[in-house]
Parts: sequence; C-alpha cells; structure tokens
Amino acid sequence: MLLAVIRAGRGRAFPILLLLVAALLLNGIENTPLLSVREAQFDHYQRLMPRSRDSEPVIVVGIDSQSLVKHGQWPWPRDVVALLVDKVQAGNPLALGIDIVFAERDRYSPEILASHFPKLPAEALAKLPDPDLQLAQALAGQPTALAVVGLSKVLPGSKQPSRPLPVFRQDNSLNQYLPHYVSALVSRPVLENSATGEGLINAAPGLLQSNSERGVLRRVPSLAFINDLPFLSLPLEMVRLALGEGGEVTTESGSHGMTAIRIGDYRLPTLPNGELLLHFGRANSNYYLSASDVLAGVHPPEIFNNRFVIIGFNSTGLQDRIITPLGESLPGIDIHAQVIESLLSGQALQRPYWMQPLEMATLLLGGTLLIITIPTLRARRYAVLSFAALTILIVCGAYLGFYLGRWLFDCATLLLLLSPVFMSLLGNTLITAETQRREAERQLQKSRETAARDSGELDAARRIQMGLLPDPSRIFSGESRFSVAALLEPARAVGGDYYDCFMLDDRRLCLAIGDVSGKGVPASLFMAISKTLTGTLTRRQNDLGLALREIESELNRDNPEYLFVTAFIGILNVETGSMEYACAGHDAPILLRDGGLSRIDTSGISGPPLCAAGDFPYLAAKVQLEPGDLLCLFTDGVTEAMNDEAMFGGDRLLESIAKLQSDDLQAAIRTLRDTVRDFEAGHPPSDDLTLLLMRWNGPRQTTSAH
Repeated sequence: MLLAVIRAGRGRAFPILLLLVAALLLNGIENTPLLSVREAQFDHYQRLMPRSRDSEPVIVVGIDSQSLVKHGQWPWPRDVVALLVDKVQAGNPLALGIDIVFAERDRYSPEILASHFPKLPAEALAKLPDPDLQLAQALAGQPTALAVVGLSKVLPGSKQPSRPLPVFRQDNSLNQYLPHYVSALVSRPVLENSATGEGLINAAPGLLQSNSERGVLRRVPSLAFINDLPFLSLPLEMVRLALGEGGEVTTESGSHGMTAIRIGDYRLPTLPNGELLLHFGRANSNYYLSASDVLAGVHPPEIFNNRFVIIGFNSTGLQDRIITPLGESLPGIDIHAQVIESLLSGQALQRPYWMQPLEMATLLLGGTLLIITIPTLRARRYAVLSFAALTILIVCGAYLGFYLGRWLFDCATLLLLLSPVFMSLLGNTLITAETQRREAERQLQKSRETAARDSGELDAARRIQMGLLPDPSRIFSGESRFSVAALLEPARAVGGDYYDCFMLDDRRLCLAIGDVSGKGVPASLFMAISKTLTGTLTRRQNDLGLALREIESELNRDNPEYLFVTAFIGILNVETGSMEYACAGHDAPILLRDGGLSRIDTSGISGPPLCAAGDFPYLAAKVQLEPGDLLCLFTDGVTEAMNDEAMFGGDRLLESIAKLQSDDLQAAIRTLRDTVRDFEAGHPPSDDLTLLLMRWNGPRQTTSAH
C-alpha cells in the first residue's frame, strides 16, 4: 500500500501532497514546533556575525553586590540615590535613565517615620529632610528619564504616567498594530514632575510567550500607548532627551504596519508592531561601573561626559537576567545599552512583512523544481546532488542576505520542510531503480534462457547442415582416378553456402557449389533445399542446362523471402577428363595446370543467380581436363574476406593456389583457409567461406595378364 502511494502519479503525487502540507505548516509556523527551528536559525546568524561594539556610548552604573554590602540592602534611602544621581550629573552626561520605579514613599520620609514612631517629637520630624524631594532636586534641570511599567489591567497603585511624547506624528492606522496598556506603574508624582521624560521598560502584551522561546530575548518594543498616549521605550526616550529640540519622533509605515522609527536623524527598522529585532553584540564589562565606586568618587565625573548613563540593578536577586541569542546571560539594563548602540549605528535586524511570502515562494518553487527534476534523473547520485545544490543555494542566499543587509530569512525551516519531499522523491527513484534492476535481471535471465535455447537449436541446425555435406575423404577413399577435398566454415552458426560431390554412375563425377543470398537460418534452409534439388535433378536430367532450369523452377515454388542462389555445377567423365558444366551467376572455378593458372570459361553460358530473373534458359559447356589438373571451386567468402584496408580478392587467391606444394588436397585446402584467415587479421568473417578442390589423375590403370 505504501509503495503504491509513493509511486502514484509517476512518483510525483505523494511529494506534491507533502509540499502542500509543508506550505500549510510554514503559513502557520507560529503555532508549530517549527518556530523553535526558525528562532534557532536566526540566533545562529547572530552568533556567527554579532554586531560590532567598537564605540561605548553608554555607561551602566550598577547597583551590584559590592554596593549592597557597602550601603545596605535595597531599597536604599532616596537621599543616597540622589547623591548617586548628583555624582553622575556632575559629569554632564547626554542623558540619564533610571531603570527603577519609585512608586512608594521613601521609608525614611517624615510621614513614614511618624507612622512607625508616633512618640517622636513633631519638631524633630519637621527638621528631617524628605528623601523624595532630595531625589527630585537631583533629577531637576537635567535630561533624565524614569522607568514606566505598562499594565494590561488596572492594579492597586497604578496610574497614568505624566510624561508622554510631547510631539509625535504618525499614521492613525498604526494604532491597531502597536501595543496598548490601560495603566502603568510609575514613580511618585514629585519625581515625575522633576524628570524630563518617562520610558517603558517592559515588553509588549503577550510578547513573553513568543519572544522568549527557550528563554531567549530577541525583540524589544520601541513604542507603545498607555491610555492612547504615546511612550517610547526607556533607551529611545533617553536618546530623544539628549537630542533636545532635534529629537522629533516619527514613524514609517506601510499597509502592513510600522516599518521603522525615527528619532531626529537616527532610524531603526522595526516589525509591523513596532518591535525592534535587536542585533546583539558581545557583552563586556568595560562600560559597567559599580554604584558604590561612583558614590565613593573612585571615577572622575568626566567619565560620564557626552555619554548615556543608565542606573539599574546588577546584583543577583535584584535583576532580571536575560539570555541573548549569543548565549550570554545579561542583566536587563544591558538590553537598554544595546538598544541605544543600535539606534546610533542604525543597525537592527530586518524581517519585513514580505519576508514570509518570499519564504513561501522559495518553498513552493524549490519543491516544484525537485518534483519536476528528480524523477527524470536516472542515477541516484544526481538526485542527491540536485537537493544538495538547492540546499547550498538557499543557505548561501540566506547567510548572504544577513551579511549584506541583516535580513532574517528562514532557510532552516525551508530545508526541513523540503526534506520529506526530497526523501519521497528519492525513495521513488530508488524503488524505480530497483524495479528496473529486477526487470533487467529478469530480461537478462530470459534472454539467457532464450539464447541458450536458440544456441542449442542453432547448434542442432549447424550439425544438421554440416551433416548434409558429403565427406570426400570417406566416400572417395578407394578412388584413384581423382581426388576431392572440401571445406565450409559458416560466418554464423549456420550459413548459406553449400558444396556437393557424388558419382552419377561409375564414370561420371558431379561437383557443385552454391552461395545463397543472406545469412543465418533463412539462408541455411534455402541452402539445404538448393543442395537437395541439385543432387536430385542432376541425376534425373542428362542436360545440365535443363537441370538448372528445373532447380530454379522448384526453388521459386516457395520463396517468401525472395532469396536467390549462385551455383556452379560440373559433371566430369573421370575416364576421359571431359567436363560438362553450367553456371548461374557464380565465380568461375580456377584451373591449375602444369603450374599455370586459368579460369574455366563461363562467359558464354553463365546466367543470373537462380531465382533472380526467373525462367532463364541456362546452357551448358564443356572443357577437357588433362591428368594432374587441379580444379578449385570457391564462394565469395574467400575473395571478399576483409581486413582494415582491403579485400582478399581473386588475385591473392590465384597467388595462394599457385603456391600450393602439397599433393594432399586436405592439407592444401587447410592452407588456403589459413591464408584467408591470416589476411583477415582477427576481423570477424563477413561471409561464409567454402572451398572445393578436385584433381583429375587420369583414367583407371588396368593391369595386363602374362
């Protein structure tokens, strides 16, 4: 069943279904485990190419363990915090941000002390300074920003912050994309009124679930609304305050939401909901100062000049530790520093709304290419190379995009979704290859069986054909008036040549040789019929020309292949040496007499091959042999034997016959055969080779009585 599913539609139906499922998963990736794969891929980009932190525009003054040991547990009296603020402000920083919310009265305020110690004299309480006022005085007159925590619902003590953006221009349609809060936790009014700005330090509603996958912080809000009033995040608010009148805040937007935020001349790309995709840099301790050292005057005030300063917690138990995509655990105040650095350098990661449609198009296009290409590839390695090439193209394109423009393209999820498509196609390729291999093996086995059967049949046909040919050495073993030797070697298992030699009576010897057109089994069958008719009709007819006509007539009775045969027939009177002969398109025999060579003259009586013209009036002629004459009959398999350069030819045959030395015709005929084969130089024969030698020794010698 599974095999049928994989191979359906020529192996393409199942991969198409997998590709559609992959497209659905990619479209709803936020609700699938694939989101972790995407976020891990984006983190890997940053680990491979973190943001360079060459400049250090931000100093973090941390309330660390050393500070708590020296100045006591948190919360400190606000006069101590005021002193810390004065120390920083003495260096004229660009802006000061305090990542702490002072929502309650200081515990050392006169009101709190009076409630705890009702017996204290009122005069004494009246002389005590108010720590909140001291901190308010330290904040006044300088570009300072206090922290605000947005709330999704109203809680006891929550209220509306009093320092929204004074001037803010944006498209009203953006309101549906940006975070909204109904209330906030803010510092006391006396502190709010002294500070010049307030900035958010929390994430957008619902951001923690999607933004903290595996506990990693990747995005921070840039802008949000509290009761429809706009507020920047704390680090962006610090930059706005530092720019003064030039710190106008504007947003860039499109049909899908916000695309960038501008503060003065500085710009950062954003997600449609206004969040910043931070490009993190490696953390270092160079820009961290201990609050206790600042209070003790260890660092000169000039260290804060023309820098942004953030006061916050940097102690275990007080801070919110953040895991960055680089794998570092940092205090939350470090994120504020990285946001300021990113804004000043204009570097942030980019994933605009069209990136997901681009990924979808890449998935569908890549899957379609695989589905079209892989089934057409015969070799398994080519299928693997195709997927490897697609993988390299997608991965290299993704990393190049991050390197050039900090674009976040999700190549890992695409390859993960394309893998089942490829595995299905590869599986079908392997199944097809295995099926073809088994079919090839079956066909090979079948062909072997057929070849073995045909070979056996051809061997039997060869034995039958060769058995039809007479053995001159056996049938003429006691003959002294003449000697005969013959040889036939088919070019294939069976051939179309034949020879014959037999006695018509005690005085007449019949010699015949023929060559059927064509090769193989049809020619061998026609040869057998031709030889049989030659033997029969030469015995029946005294006129040799008439015998040839009857042979042709009989052959034409049933000749569906339209074969024809050349033939030479000679009848020798072995007592007188007179030989009658007839020729049907065959080469004239060669006569060796006293070392001289000539050909039997067939020019006057030779007709076309049998069955070539039909009803040809064949004639016979006579020639007188002398004792010792050697007659050589042959087929064109001798004269047309070839090597790379030429044919053996009639002249070489004449030379070879002239060089014959042996009186043994069987040895002589083998010598002629070997001469031809040596000339072929190993090339396969193109035609059957047939030779027949006859020497007339003269009439039978009689012994006289005494």
